[in-house]
Amino acid sequence: MKIRFSRPIIQDAVSNAIYCVSTKNTISAVEGILITCEEDKVVLTSYDLEKGMRIEIDAEIIEPGSCIINAQSLNSIIRLMPAGMVELEVNEFYRAKLSCGSSEFELNAIDPKEYPTIPDISNRKGFIIKQGDMKNMITQTLFAVAQNDARPTFNGAYFKLKGNRITTVGCDSFRLAIREKVCELENTSDAELDTSFIIPGRTLTEVIKLLNEPDEDVSINISRKQVIFRFEKRDTVFFSRLIDGDYIDYERIIPKNSTIFVDIDTEIFEGALNRASLVTDDAAGKNKSLARCHFYENRLEITSVSVNGKVRDEIVTSHEGGEIEIGFNCRYLTDALKASMCDKLRLSLSSPNISMVIEPLEKDENDKFIFLVLPCKLK
Repeated sequence: MKIRFSRPIIQDAVSNAIYCVSTKNTISAVEGILITCEEDKVVLTSYDLEKGMRIEIDAEIIEPGSCIINAQSLNSIIRLMPAGMVELEVNEFYRAKLSCGSSEFELNAIDPKEYPTIPDISNRKGFIIKQGDMKNMITQTLFAVAQNDARPTFNGAYFKLKGNRITTVGCDSFRLAIREKVCELENTSDAELDTSFIIPGRTLTEVIKLLNEPDEDVSINISRKQVIFRFEKRDTVFFSRLIDGDYIDYERIIPKNSTIFVDIDTEIFEGALNRASLVTDDAAGKNKSLARCHFYENRLEITSVSVNGKVRDEIVTSHEGGEIEIGFNCRYLTDALKASMCDKLRLSLSSPNISMVIEPLEKDENDKFIFLVLPCKLK
């Protein structure tokens, strides 16, 4: 096998493929990138048994073949090589030689037969959406997705499609994020779009990195066990397993009888919480970042006390209803404010023991979000 690449092209492909390389697996082949020659293209494949990527790039194929090369080593070598054409040559004993200009590296490759079987990604049924819209839907719910919850469905974001309306939901027992929008969707299925599925949070963390061209399309195909993201312009396919199971009835847990409503400036509120977090126990590694919020008479008083010190802040609000004192995990509340992406918010409260509802002050039924943050018990 002997191939010659343009250095920027192979560097970009490897830096993307490495997102789906396993670093905690006993199978050494899964820690590598499978490089295969297909006609006049070279295909790079990475797969960690949960998610994977397939990238086609242009190259000069001198001698066809395939091999597996450790992803971390390949990425480090290509990144530090001088400008010019990169040549990869692999002999029959799977000894790989990478050269560029006067630089030359040798390392061991692996027989491609040892690579795990890639799931079938030929399915084309699904929908096409603008990358900017998809990234926005994910970003505004991913912060609330659990990471290692015993309930598998909580470790992913729930997607529901009905016609052109797409809803995304994330929940980790302490926070709930619901994002709903009417988008310009192109249906690539035979029937009307009416489906739902759960994508792992770890998958979405990597997908966000690829959704970097807001005005370009991404094709999303759904099969029984897989979700496939196709970036046709870049000849890149990202695929992942779906989480099997029924998602919670999230509509049922939204408080419906709030009696206190507060309109507040997002940036000012977030700034006050950031200052409060400087003295919380979270800074000492105890993960008890409690902010005490006292809403009264068009004022919000935020206080926090810990072994590190004490802070008090006061900001102006627009208040309707009685006063209330309620505590929140500082980080949970800050994450929700960052994800809101709007200047003014409406906070709805009813009791120190019931979740606070966070919504945009100016509502749009075709483009909205609802965040819930569970309060902490005050001493």
